[in-house]
This record gives sequence, structure tokens and C-alpha cells, in this order.
Amino acid sequence: MEQITFKTKNINARVCTWGDKDNPTIICLHGLGSTNLSFLEVGELLKDKYYIVSIELPGHGKTPAFDNDEDYAVPNLISWLSSIINQFEKERFFIMAHSWGGCIALHYAALYPKKVRKMLLIDGGYHQKQAIYDYFSNVDREKLNFHPNCSLAEEIAEYKADFDGYVFSNWNDFLAVEKENYARWSPLLEQASMDLMKEDTDGTIRFCASGETARKSIISMYNYPTSLIYDRLKTQILLLQSTLPESCNEIRTILVDDFQKHTNCIVKRIAASHLIHWDNPLLVANIAKEWLK
Repeated sequence: MEQITFKTKNINARVCTWGDKDNPTIICLHGLGSTNLSFLEVGELLKDKYYIVSIELPGHGKTPAFDNDEDYAVPNLISWLSSIINQFEKERFFIMAHSWGGCIALHYAALYPKKVRKMLLIDGGYHQKQAIYDYFSNVDREKLNFHPNCSLAEEIAEYKADFDGYVFSNWNDFLAVEKENYARWSPLLEQASMDLMKEDTDGTIRFCASGETARKSIISMYNYPTSLIYDRLKTQILLLQSTLPESCNEIRTILVDDFQKHTNCIVKRIAASHLIHWDNPLLVANIAKEWLK
């Protein structure tokens, strides 16, 4: 694994790579709040067959945040992403993307259909903000085991509270909480988890991605829903859809069925949380080998 700081006049981003450049390239895009090491375990499992390039998105990890809301608008993100990709792969490549990264990946594929050979989406790309808000506004929320977001303002407030409030006095306290958050734990998962955080000058451990980055990213997803480009997607897509928590399965199914109807994608439902590649990296790697070969 190699971490690279990619800098030009207009771009400053951290990029992680695995494998031999002579192998087929997989471009990886992580989800909101994560870093390029989100794919650490999967990258290690695929590096003998592929050249994996995991790009850290603006305001995450060591990649500086954009200044303005407009900078996170999809056209700017795709321009930014394309400039980085072209430095690592000028021919055709695969894309593996999680969550918010899946949304960005679909917009990229719609604009550059001849560049993307196939896509593997890890529980991403199909989420439509307004449809989710409308759904939870019309269900009996008393029967849910969580408090759903029923508007853009509610979701932004929740993310800002979560991102800015995820603070610990030391690394040990942070890791103790993190180990309880996931279905499994490993040394590589610990490395990826610690990469989510930064240490302030006073020793405080806090989330690298800020509430402001979350706000700008969510607004971008809301203003540029992937449903608007479904009919323009010509790339073959395999979607790994999570099934946990079960309380979200109805709305997931509604959204995925619509996605599948308009894109002809293949859907595999996986008994895992939204972080399928953290819950079961070996399964994801094996599916990737079969789908991308």
C-alpha cells in the first residue's frame, strides 16, 4: 500500500494505491465521513490481480475541504475527480464505490461512459433524499428503533451533531467505542478506523470530516439526485445492497427496485450493515474478482 499526496495548482488530495500498475485498474470512492482507507482490507485482498486507486474526497481524512457549497456541486466534484483519475489511468477502468461515493461514481459514469468498464456499488448510488424523507414522513415512527430524518434540514442537523460531536479524550477511549460499532474487528480495520480521526493540539481526538463538510455534501446529493441520470447510464452495474437494519428494508427495496428498473443493474442482497466491505471484506473481494474479471 502506498499513500500519495496528489497536488496540482487547483487540486490537493490524498490517494492510496495497491498492486501493480500493469494490472487492470479499480478506482475506489468512499462514503460520506470516511477516508481512502475505507477500502484497506478489500485492497489488500485484490492487490495481486488489480491496481487499486482509492481517492480521498474533499474534506475527508487528509484531503482539504472545499470552501463553498458550490464547490461540492456534482459538476465540480466530477471535474475534480476526473483530473485525479487521468493522472493514474488514461484508459478504461473499473469503479468500486460505497454510499455517497456511489452517487459520485454514477454521475461520473453518465458523463464518461466509455471510460468505465464496469461498476461495483457497495450499498450506494440508489439513495434518493426526497423519496426517503417522504417515506419516513408517512410511516408510524413509533414502531421504528431509530429516529428517521424527514427533511433535508433534519438530516443536516443530525450529521452535523454526529460529525462535530464525535470527540474523545484519548485514542484508547475512541478505539473502545469503535470496536463496539462494528460486526467484527481486525488490525487493518483498526488502522482504517483510526484514519477517520485526527488529534488536536490539546490531545483531543475528533472526526476528520466536519459537520460543515457533511452539510455541503448532503446538499449536493439532494440537489443532484442520481435518479435524474438513471436513463443515461450505459455501464454494467452490480449493486451490493445491505439488509441491516431490517427496519429500513422496505424503503431500501423501493429505491433499489426503481434503480434496477431504469439501469438494468444486477442486485445482490447481502446480510450486512451499510458498511458491507467492513462487515465482510472477503465476500466483497470475491464478488469483485468474479464481477470485474
